[in-house]
Amino acid sequence: MEINECKHMTKCDFYGCNNLAKYCFSTKGVVKRDLCFCEDCLKGMYEAIAKLQIPKGIESPFKLKKRMRREDEK
Repeated sequence: MEINECKHMTKCDFYGCNNLAKYCFSTKGVVKRDLCFCEDCLKGMYEAIAKLQIPKGIESPFKLKKRMRREDEK
């Protein structure tokens, strides 16, 4: 899956939006055609996804966990 800038002028695929699309979302064969979004709809979709999926930081292998630290190493 990837998001690219549209190479041709097309209408945004969101229902009720009449703006020209700036970005295309491609699934490389899963969906028959690319989905095209304007900048406003893409930002709205990003904010909606951010409410559902919050990225978590990875634990660094170089940091000692609190329970493994000695009292004098704080």
